[in-house]
Amino acid sequence: MRRYLVYTWYVGRPLGGWHDFLDSFSSLPEALANLLDEPERYYQIVDRNTLRIIRQGLTAFKDYDPETFVREE
Repeated sequence: MRRYLVYTWYVGRPLGGWHDFLDSFSSLPEALANLLDEPERYYQIVDRNTLRIIRQGLTAFKDYDPETFVREE
């Protein structure tokens, strides 16, 4: 099993645990690239080594990174 574990489910309808498991990936960009852009689908990416959640949210906003977001004024 690779480092990044990806779980995905429709908002309000999680099946729970391994039932929501999609796949594992070697890198975070690879994991994000395999998520479908659906407005009603939620995702969670877990680091297998630390068991911490790395990213989560709606798949429609999977490319949004608040740390690199530049607000125009």
